[in-house]
Order: sequence, then C-alpha cells, then structure tokens
Amino acid sequence: MVRHWLRHEGGGWRWRLAINGGGALVTGLVTVVIAVTKFTHGAWIVVVLIPVIVLGFLAVHRHYESVAEELSLDRLAAEPPVRNTVLVLVGDVHMGVVKALRFAETLATRPRAVFVETDPARTGWVEERWGKVSGGVPLIVLTSPYRSVLGPLLDYIDRLQREGPNSVVTIVIPEFIPRRWWQHLLHNQIALLVKGALLFRRGVVVVDVPFHLTR
Repeated sequence: MVRHWLRHEGGGWRWRLAINGGGALVTGLVTVVIAVTKFTHGAWIVVVLIPVIVLGFLAVHRHYESVAEELSLDRLAAEPPVRNTVLVLVGDVHMGVVKALRFAETLATRPRAVFVETDPARTGWVEERWGKVSGGVPLIVLTSPYRSVLGPLLDYIDRLQREGPNSVVTIVIPEFIPRRWWQHLLHNQIALLVKGALLFRRGVVVVDVPFHLTR
C-alpha cells in the first residue's frame, strides 16, 4: 500500500501513507523479534518462506509488465507482407483429411499436403487414394528411414522458412473427436506429438480441424 500511495497521490494520501508505513514498520519489527526468539522452534521456516514468496510475486509482476510492453500498440509499425505456406498433414486418406484439405483451401489458393513415409509399402496406396480426393493439391512425400514422423516434417518446415524473410508455415492437422472421453486415448497421438514439437517454434501456426465421430 505504501507503493500505491506513492504512485497514486490522492486526497489525504500522506495520512494514509503514514498509517500504512507505520503498520508495515511495526509488523516488520514484530516479525524480526519472533524470528530471533523462536528461531529454533520453527520460526526459521517463516524467515525462509516469506522472502521466497515475495520474490515470486515480484517475478510474476515483472513478467506481466514485460508482456504488456510487448503487446503495446506503441510498437505497431509497418511490416513486410507475410509469405504463408499452408501444409495439410496426411497420415492416411479419409474423411477427416478431406475436411482438413477443404479448410486449408480457404487459407491459401495453393496448399500442399505432406505425407511422411514410414512404411514404403503404403506410399503407393496413399498416393492413389489422394489422387481421387485432392482436387489437384500436390502430395509431398517425405522419406523417413528411421520411421520418425517428426524429423522429416521439421526439416521440411525449416527449408520452407529459409526460402525468404517473414515466412510463415501453417500446419493444418485433422483430428478425430470421439463420442466418449476414453476413446481420445485411442486417437490423435501423432497429432499431439506434432503440436508439441511445433508449439515453441517461431513462424509456425498450427490449426486443428476436428472431425466428430458419431459412433
């Protein structure tokens, strides 16, 4: 409250400042006396805990101030146009992927689909089915000798972002929404893995396109 009255002077602020300051001083003195006389009886916990709590509050306050400064419109300035590349993540060809593709076409005139090849025997089958539903959207096949989905996908995103400044890559991910809560454990593991890997990457936007299961 002392800091409050120093920052926001109003009617009778000096009187209020004196009351709050005196109360803080007396409280501090009592705390010191108790800490000294009862130190071995457990008062040391308070001596350690209070500074830790205060430092935690200060850290939170500084974080909020930093966020407010970064979000301030005072930083608004003209930026070069964004180059957005839209990718649809394809693990199989089904109605969920088709819905994601149709949504991706609203974001870009020429989206691309990406399929990470973990089993070469399936690639031809996926390409054949994709040709029937894609409407001409190309399917980029990324080979993965170690059967990893993340590695080739992240490498491809890196290559796209290096093509020019202010490049943004939007990943459209189809997800199943089951009727029952426990069925969530059976689906979307790859989607969760990809989203977790991309969460802290600059210049990457992740879009979920839900497909609600009715059975």
